[in-house]
Amino acid sequence: MGMTNGTSNSFFKNIVDGANEALIFVSPNAENTLKVEDYVIVYANKKAEFLFAHTKESIQNKVIKELPRFFEFGEFLNHLNSVIRSKKHEAFYFVQKIGHKYLKMHFKIESLDTGVLISIAEYVVDKESNLPEGDLKARINELEISNLFSYRVLDSYDSIISYLKPIFDDNEVISDFRIDYINNRMDDITNENPKFIIGKTFYEYYPQNLENGVFERLKECYNSGENQDYVKEFFFNNTSYWLSNKAVKMNDGIILFSKDVTQERKYEEQLFIQNRLLLEAEHVANIGSFRWSLGKEEIKYSENVYRMFGFEPKELDKKYDRLLAFVHPNDIDKVKDGFQYARINKTKTDLVFRIYTKSNDLKYMNTIGECYQRGGNWYMVGVLRDVTKQIEAESKLQSKNAELKRTNSDLEAFNRVASHDLQEPLRKIQMFVSRLNEEEKDTMSLRSQGYLEKVKSSSNRMRNLINNLLSYSKVDEVEEQPKRIDLNDVVTSVLDDLGERIDELGAEITSDALPVINGVQFQLEQLFANLIGNSLKYIKQETKAKIQIKSKIVSSNEIPVELLSFGGSYVKLQFIDNGIGFEKKYEEKIFEIFQRLHGKNEYSGTGLGLSICKKIVQSHNGIIQAKGELDKGAEFTVYLPTLI
Repeated sequence: MGMTNGTSNSFFKNIVDGANEALIFVSPNAENTLKVEDYVIVYANKKAEFLFAHTKESIQNKVIKELPRFFEFGEFLNHLNSVIRSKKHEAFYFVQKIGHKYLKMHFKIESLDTGVLISIAEYVVDKESNLPEGDLKARINELEISNLFSYRVLDSYDSIISYLKPIFDDNEVISDFRIDYINNRMDDITNENPKFIIGKTFYEYYPQNLENGVFERLKECYNSGENQDYVKEFFFNNTSYWLSNKAVKMNDGIILFSKDVTQERKYEEQLFIQNRLLLEAEHVANIGSFRWSLGKEEIKYSENVYRMFGFEPKELDKKYDRLLAFVHPNDIDKVKDGFQYARINKTKTDLVFRIYTKSNDLKYMNTIGECYQRGGNWYMVGVLRDVTKQIEAESKLQSKNAELKRTNSDLEAFNRVASHDLQEPLRKIQMFVSRLNEEEKDTMSLRSQGYLEKVKSSSNRMRNLINNLLSYSKVDEVEEQPKRIDLNDVVTSVLDDLGERIDELGAEITSDALPVINGVQFQLEQLFANLIGNSLKYIKQETKAKIQIKSKIVSSNEIPVELLSFGGSYVKLQFIDNGIGFEKKYEEKIFEIFQRLHGKNEYSGTGLGLSICKKIVQSHNGIIQAKGELDKGAEFTVYLPTLI
């Protein structure tokens, strides 16, 4: 049967204070057990007060040094320190002569939680026989409880403290344990009332102990006398608790200390998850991390550092010099000097160097480290990145840039030749053809006049081709800065320039109100002129040319996917005509340089007009598209960013 909490406390106090042994619980006066010089008396029963107090003043809160000297203090202090450090018990005697009798004082010292329990029994010993009077075994049941629960501080501990007595079967094998005592911390931590627990057996109270291995640990503790430490998960009222347990054999039972470490366990799990995520992130990003105590030669690396060097985690030792063994010989001095400077001056280090991996592959590594101070010590933390692909890409890019410079240089040379060297003989050809036509026309046969017209036509086409090539090559070399351009002004200017041709064809051109954009004036005029001129060129015979310019501000879900990365709003310009059109298969090909869909005798042109249009639109961060239907007309759509 269990006892109520108040009844059990009174019961234990009566037993302890009525015990024939002096019971004292002491606590070290220093957290570091290597520096303990004395112990404070936390609790003493009536026997201890009677034995050691000179007056009615209690010995509680005094230190051991202040007690009457039945013993040598230095030797006694050594016993106490030995027990609290080893967590094992010790027992010894001090003998004092009183008249013709000897008073033998039996000291038993046991480590208990954060302090030491001292039990002192007095025996009157015959001088000759030196044997104790009375029967000590007769008081075992009284002493085993008084030794364990004789102080009122149990309920103030942060641990659950319980006392378990083994239950044996017919074969003297432990079959269960009876819970003889449990302090109030059980109620505080798990909301389990001790009065409903005391008196129950281990299996009766918590059957899962048969499955989770706790019962076997307690049996081992009792049978071997060795302390047992374990951490287990328990469920009370359907709530999970993690308890760190220490089982200590005490007389004929086990005292069990159980500390709630649920929060610590949760933090450990969270930390484990975070560390795993960090390791995965390092693996994906191809980076590793390190922490170096600058006063030592050891560096702690993350797992991915080893993998980047071609090793398994922890396969390499952590010495600083071990890393240098993989560095390219030509980079060792740079790495040593960089780390040494950061180490001495506590500054940031940022180095790129080459290494050879375990499989002798050459890699480029970038290390960035920062220094910080904690607890009087300096540390460096940082990352290692494999930048091999980045450096190889940069090398290729530099090679491409050099190649591009050569190409640009060749293009500039071509521009100079096209601007001067090619056009000069062409001007002379046209000049002499013109003079020949003026001076010898009447004397030339019709056949010769035909030849002369062909020379004149070819030289004109040659001049147009050179001029268009120069225009195409110089689209990206414009020095004029973009500015606000009203597209309505652009249309007006272009229609004015094309006015004679429009009047000649009787063409009808209509335009919506156009927005303001950011661009280069003369390039936009060339764009409109080429598109409108193209529609005027490819008209159907005996059909009045009609050209529509439509305008609309479009949202992000209406623009082509190629423009989504630029953001902002766009104007959609549509140039629609009723000309000869073209087949669908030419919608992309029509913008290629020198691309002509018709023979040079059918329609004039060099095949560069639409190529120039595309290049102008691209230089304005836009795109141009073409759509046509044979004998029904063509439609060119231009998307340009607006200022709205």
